[in-house]
Amino acid sequence: MRSMSWRKVTGWSGLAFVIVFLVSELPLADTPALDAPAADIRQWFEANAMQIAVTMWGIALAVGLLFLLFASGLRSVLAPEDEDHGGMFVRLSFAAAVTLVAINAAKSGFWLVLSHDSVLSSASDELVTTLAAFETLLLTTAIAWGVAVFLLGASTVMLRSGVFAKWLGWLGVSSAILLITGSLWTIDDNEQGLLGFLVLIGFFGWLAWMTGVAIALVREKAMTPA
Repeated sequence: MRSMSWRKVTGWSGLAFVIVFLVSELPLADTPALDAPAADIRQWFEANAMQIAVTMWGIALAVGLLFLLFASGLRSVLAPEDEDHGGMFVRLSFAAAVTLVAINAAKSGFWLVLSHDSVLSSASDELVTTLAAFETLLLTTAIAWGVAVFLLGASTVMLRSGVFAKWLGWLGVSSAILLITGSLWTIDDNEQGLLGFLVLIGFFGWLAWMTGVAIALVREKAMTPA
């Protein structure tokens, strides 16, 4: 009874994360391009300063609490199925989740710094464009890789054990591959090209994977393999 109740808590935290994450992120989806002029970057951050503050609060709640709670609960569900490998894949997945929290904190810090009046008014154009570029690169490389490792670790256990539906395991693996492949956009320096689009699809695949896993846990459909 106790383990099942915690599975439901894990599932509800996952669903809440997806909702809070989307509600927080979508209003700021029109961020300046990587090669945008400093004047455009300043104008965008000045116009969206209040929304950025609210968004960063929502992201802190989503990633710092809800996602970490989901990842911790999922580790408990998957750990018995990963004993043949000494829990290696489960630990890898959870370590990636913890790393994502740290990376997100850094990303949020850059957004808040860039939206602060004193920074925008005193920083040089070079500093503004550098900070904005670093945030963009952080989002599409470090976060993409962190999500990919989180997905690969958990999905590998799912596919080997059958503790969740196989399609969830394959969705996680395919989303991870898209994220890793798409992060190569930094080589051709075209975030709006095909590789950048793969990153976007990979992120939505991750959210779909989390939704599917969360629903299975809430409905107590996570099963012990035969």
